[in-house]
Amino acid sequence: MTKLIAITGGSGAGKTTVANALARRLGAGAVVIAEDDYYRCSSRVTDFNPATYNFDIPSSKEHALLAEHLALAKSGVAFDKPVYDLVTHTRTAEVERIVHANWVIVEGIHLLAADELRDLFDVSVFMHSDESLRLGRRMIRDVESRGRTAKSVLAQFFTHVRAMHEAYVEPQRALADLVIVCPYEAGPTHADQSAAQIAERLA
Repeated sequence: MTKLIAITGGSGAGKTTVANALARRLGAGAVVIAEDDYYRCSSRVTDFNPATYNFDIPSSKEHALLAEHLALAKSGVAFDKPVYDLVTHTRTAEVERIVHANWVIVEGIHLLAADELRDLFDVSVFMHSDESLRLGRRMIRDVESRGRTAKSVLAQFFTHVRAMHEAYVEPQRALADLVIVCPYEAGPTHADQSAAQIAERLA
């Protein structure tokens, strides 16, 4: 049976890097899914305004759909995963076909905060990084790859991200099977070491 692995933690905590390192370690039988792809399409949100919309509250994502897909994955049934464009805030017309895998690694900020998801995972990991480090990484990522301004990143962080992290993300630490601290100097070696720790839990 397929095993589901949750890698959660704050935005900029290193989830994606560790998830990809774990997938490489586990080999061809592993697939990575981003919770971000389950964001609600902005075309379905009344009076959507990206400058004021709260992307960091659990209800911004379709967790019921993700739970349905993960249940299929756990049973070895293929499904079509949505693909979300983080620049336009819309789901693309394309989907990604997820076929049977030995391990499905899901990375995202709300995986253990959602009741319908939490019990599906065989192993759960919480990535911890200091707030200043997470903000710095988020600033670099959003400006360089998502076309945002530094001012807008800061505004979003202090309007929504920090408060939602305290309310929904940080409490997941107590629910995780494993907590990994990601320091400012973390690089490929740290990611590989973290992947090794997670792989031990899967043995």
